[in-house]
Amino acid sequence: MGFVRSSLTELLGVLSDAVSPERVRFDDGSVPPAPETPEAPVTVHAVALNRVGRSRREGPLLDLELRVAVECHGPKQLDNMEQLLLAVERSSQYSVVSSGEFQPDEYEAGIRHGLGFLVRIPVALRFDEPSSPLVLEPLVATAVVARRLHGRLVDIHNKGIPNAYIRAHSSATAVVSDATGHFEVLASADEIQHFAVAVRGTEREVSASTSSLPVIIRWE
Repeated sequence: MGFVRSSLTELLGVLSDAVSPERVRFDDGSVPPAPETPEAPVTVHAVALNRVGRSRREGPLLDLELRVAVECHGPKQLDNMEQLLLAVERSSQYSVVSSGEFQPDEYEAGIRHGLGFLVRIPVALRFDEPSSPLVLEPLVATAVVARRLHGRLVDIHNKGIPNAYIRAHSSATAVVSDATGHFEVLASADEIQHFAVAVRGTEREVSASTSSLPVIIRWE
C-alpha cells in the first residue's frame, strides 16, 4: 500500500470510530455515482492531491496534501456531521477546509450528495536525491551564505503548533513543524528573517530576529 493510500486509510479509521456503528464507505470512483441518495450514511472520496513543497526530516521529503470530501446522508446526517467534525478537530494531523478557503466551485464539485466538508491530509514521501546534477551546458552559479535555523512555532498561549508549513523567504525549501512545533529551516545569514507560514490552510508573512536561537515564531 502506498503512503497516500495508507494516510487515507488512517483517516477512514478515525471517521469510522466517530460514528460507529454507522457505516463509512470510501468511493474510489470505480462505480459511477447514482443520482439517488447513497445507501451508506457517510461517504468519503478523494478530491485532489497537490504538491506543497519539499522539506527535510532525517532526509529529503516531498510534502503533499490530499483533500477528501466527507459526505453525510440520511436522517442522522446532522448528528453524524457533528461527530465527524469533532473527531477531525481533535486530531492534530488533519484539518477541515474552512468556507473562506475554497477554490471557485470546489465545494460544489466535492460534495455531491447531502451535507459534507473537505479535509486536508498531509502526506510526506521520502525520496533519494541525486548525488550531483547532470550538467549539459556551462553552469553559472551565485554563491549565497546559508545556515540552518532551529525554531519553534507557537500560538498565543506559547503552545507548539504541529504540521505547519514554514519557509524562509531566503530559501526555496519549505519544512513542516513537528508535534511540538519545532522545525529546522534553511535560511540566509541575515539577522532578520522573513517567513511564509501556513497553518491549516491559512498563510501569513511573519518576521523574526535570529539574534538568539531557537527562533520563536508566534502565530496570533
